[in-house]
Amino acid sequence: MNKTISINIGGFVFNIEEDAYQKLYHYLNTIKKNFTSEEEREEIMHDIELRIAEIFQACLSASKQVIMDKDIEQMIEIMGRPEDYVSDEFNAESDKKSSSKSDSNFQNTSSKRLFRDPENETLGGVCAGLAHYTNLDVAIVRLIFVLMTILGGSGILIYVILWIVIPEAKSTNDKLQMKGQSINIESIKEHFINIKNDIKEKASNGKFRKSVNETFDKGVEVGSSAVKALSKIIGGIFILGGSFALIFLFVVLFGDTGLLPLAGTEHAENLGTMLDILYPGTMQSSLVFLAILVVTLIPIISIIITGTKVLFNIKQRFKTIAITATIIWFAAAGTLVITGINLGMSMRAHTGVEYNLPMTDSSNVLLIDVADDQIFSNHLEYDDVWNHTELIRLKDDRIYLGYPELFLTEKGDSGNFEIIVHKTSNGLSNKDAIGKSENIEYPVSINHNKLLLNPYFSVPITDKLRNQKVQVEVRIPLGKEVKLGNGIDRIEFRAVGKNRYDENSCANTTWKPAFRRVICVECKESREMHLP
Repeated sequence: MNKTISINIGGFVFNIEEDAYQKLYHYLNTIKKNFTSEEEREEIMHDIELRIAEIFQACLSASKQVIMDKDIEQMIEIMGRPEDYVSDEFNAESDKKSSSKSDSNFQNTSSKRLFRDPENETLGGVCAGLAHYTNLDVAIVRLIFVLMTILGGSGILIYVILWIVIPEAKSTNDKLQMKGQSINIESIKEHFINIKNDIKEKASNGKFRKSVNETFDKGVEVGSSAVKALSKIIGGIFILGGSFALIFLFVVLFGDTGLLPLAGTEHAENLGTMLDILYPGTMQSSLVFLAILVVTLIPIISIIITGTKVLFNIKQRFKTIAITATIIWFAAAGTLVITGINLGMSMRAHTGVEYNLPMTDSSNVLLIDVADDQIFSNHLEYDDVWNHTELIRLKDDRIYLGYPELFLTEKGDSGNFEIIVHKTSNGLSNKDAIGKSENIEYPVSINHNKLLLNPYFSVPITDKLRNQKVQVEVRIPLGKEVKLGNGIDRIEFRAVGKNRYDENSCANTTWKPAFRRVICVECKESREMHLP
């Protein structure tokens, strides 16, 4: 039974037999004495202890937790004996001796490991580390990454991943393992001597400080150049983007493109005409047009000016112009807010008028169809139109609007069919809304038992767009039916409820009344039919 001692070496704790401890203590003391004159003694000893700790860890296992005398001997064989090395400058004889000793001691050299090389890095030292590991020239490795970036675009991603995954060679042991060199007293000392000699050589030539300054200046220059290049790119993007936006703005505002709702070949000719059918009075519509132009134009011009200054490195400031433009922009934005509120107020009331169409024919079947479309298209169906603004057109000082609505309801008693036309509109007041409703033109033709509806209605341009609508209600008496014609899909046919419409065609279908509803004879489907 042997006495054990707990020691800390290289930051790791080991249990070691007392005799082995004495041998290790003597070994480390002897090394320190040999390195007494070395300025880097503490750093050298630190790296030597790290290497010893690594060797000790390899000696331990689940069944062996104590460092013994034979482990110390094995470590000394790997690291080398201190008396084999001297702290004087290496001469030819000591070089020969060290070389022969190295050859005998390091047959069990630790394998090469992959690290990032911080001493030869361009970005993160990944390429330099891979070059050491693969025994390739670092230029070749860097060229491979450049080609992968250019050809496949994966070079940057792979480099970043390797930068994160591969550890940096920080300690002397790491740097020696990275290069595949043996880790012992000689190699550790030689590493530090090489570093010291490099520094002394640069300092003796008066180039060390200059090299440091040049490195710093080069870094600043590279960073500055990168920032300048990036700013030039951003400036160019601003100019191109602003120019494109400027052209697009003028095309939309002044051209007949159909890019704006209500404006285009099929509707109002341009934004100005569109505003004329929305805002009361030419003065207000012109003011809104000018405000829209200013609100959109000033930011675009600002982007172009900023891009020009950045691209051509213009230092001049246009403070007065900038302040003036800002004031004008806020004034224009305020104008849009005020006119928008006034437009909303002009639509606050909603009401309308209705009138009955005489139906003297006593037939049991009423045929309902839609007349030819002289304004839009006979082939256009409700499901084809994604937005009602597609069915707005100016012609002969009138605004033509598509899709009147048809409602079928049960009358609740016998007699003749009843046809009621409802016209509604928004207005500043109820009186104004009623007046606009009365101005809606919607001709309806009745010929014996056939009701022919128009696919559009019109309002005077002076009334402006105020949510005008036309709804035709047909009340079906008990015992009678309604037959819908081929063109019925050219108007809105209310089929289910207040705000829901039948997606299927209702052409050539027959409807008969039931209690508080109507029923499709063909599909046997019962549907509530009532005005909203």
